Amino acid sequence: MTLFDPKPAGTLMFGASVISQFGYELKLLDVRKPVVVTIDAYRRKALKAAALLARQSKGIVVAGEPAGDDDFLLLAGGKTIMDRWVDDPRPKAWLMLDNNDLHDFREPQSDFTVIDSRFIRDKSAVRDFMKKFAFSVSGGMVSDHPGNLAVPSAFTYSCRTKVISGNNSLERLSGLLAGKGGSRGMKYPMVLIDRGIKAVGLFSILEEVLGEAKYEVFDDIPPDSGSITVNEISRLYKEKGCDGIIAMGGGSVLDTGKGVFLNVSLDRDDLVGMAGSNIIPRLDTPFIAVPTTSGTGSEVTKVAVISDAERNRKILYVSPWLMPDYGILDSRLTRSLPPHLTSITGVDALSHAVEAYTCMGKNPISDQMAWKAVELIKDNLAAVISDPQNPELRLNLALASNLAGQAFSNSMVGMVHTIGHSVGAVCHAPHGSCMSVLLPVALEYNYSEISSLLAELFPAVAETGVIENTPAEDRARGTIECIRGLNSKLKELTGGIHPVKLSEITGRDGEPLVKKSDFNRIAEISLGDASIVYNPVELRLNDIIGVLEQCY
Repeated sequence: MTLFDPKPAGTLMFGASVISQFGYELKLLDVRKPVVVTIDAYRRKALKAAALLARQSKGIVVAGEPAGDDDFLLLAGGKTIMDRWVDDPRPKAWLMLDNNDLHDFREPQSDFTVIDSRFIRDKSAVRDFMKKFAFSVSGGMVSDHPGNLAVPSAFTYSCRTKVISGNNSLERLSGLLAGKGGSRGMKYPMVLIDRGIKAVGLFSILEEVLGEAKYEVFDDIPPDSGSITVNEISRLYKEKGCDGIIAMGGGSVLDTGKGVFLNVSLDRDDLVGMAGSNIIPRLDTPFIAVPTTSGTGSEVTKVAVISDAERNRKILYVSPWLMPDYGILDSRLTRSLPPHLTSITGVDALSHAVEAYTCMGKNPISDQMAWKAVELIKDNLAAVISDPQNPELRLNLALASNLAGQAFSNSMVGMVHTIGHSVGAVCHAPHGSCMSVLLPVALEYNYSEISSLLAELFPAVAETGVIENTPAEDRARGTIECIRGLNSKLKELTGGIHPVKLSEITGRDGEPLVKKSDFNRIAEISLGDASIVYNPVELRLNDIIGVLEQCY
């Protein structure tokens, strides 16, 4: 396995009017004096691009050389101009203006890569570029997507997190705190963990890595963290004079870290008013995420799911600026996960990947990430439960979770998460357990719209012998059956703990957490979940209740 150690993707923007839309991004960044930098060969196109940008952002000029007070470089043209200005410390965007620019691309070298299809119309060149882009930002892991990539009329793909992976990659944390490797450094970070991290000895690994560094610790993050906890930590952060965040844990801890990141960066005391999309501006607090499960992919997602106790629902906060600066994937940190937590977090990652591939917000980069994530989960999830201390299997699952996180963060998800979020909010059922039960049933519900996509996924989720012996017309149904088969195998390997029905999700007392009497409330809340709009088939109240009945 090649280690996943790529450059961050930044933000890739593609579409017929994307240069005009990019002007809005400049507003969010509070850019005051942007300049389009170009060479004579590209001047005519650069002038046209500048005119389009000027609709949203005033003061755009075209120049061969930027002035000293220009605060954002829009590099219009090919590799020659990018190579010349790549080391300039100012934020920058690469405006690609012809097919040669796509051909010359090797890796993202700017905060934004902007491809306006009014300038570049060759669909074959665009598809080739999308494959090179995914290969680059996955550190070479994504290279074998079998299909002809479908390119929508417009999409955006963001990943601002620098991913560091390996069997002892946490050792690099001390260098990041010291400001090495391009990091901004921290002198007195706030470390966020939950009590389980201490109980299983993971915090001692972090303490050893931190050594003599000074830091504050908050260790009382609940399993289903909410805005009250986020606001409490934010106040403590300010009182203690902290200058950065290290969040180490599962999805709840990492999402809590994102909430604190939002509050302290904007000097807020409360998250209220910042929910939704395209609201959050650039956040400048140093932030490092260290996942201890292989499920959420939260270290690379632009989404934070944070419970609102007053409304008894989970609230989504969405922005590429919520992404941490660094995500550290260390296989040591997941080896202590018991089999049933390994299984449900693994299927959580699978649900991210499958929904990313089949829902309405899909794009050619998320498709490639999702396909590879499904393949890695097929090859490693059941195996690691049988061999839990195997560092290679653990690392592969962490990489799968990361790729799936990137995929769904940019394509969004559908009814599996629409209903799963609500089951979690109403019944306090573990998220991964809900995903395991809902995924195959949701795929059947959406089958009329996604059968061709399910057929494409079949080689990623099926074993080699099964692939060869399955006719093309049976592959879509075969994908659903493979997922059901994986769930059944995981139930067997975990001694019956991994659920395949909602009635099998139980609390510590053995009583079912989800009851039929909860279905109406779950369905009502689901109708307000943001992910419902990305599902390929419309969901009504009675449809959701019917799905819950089928899952019970």
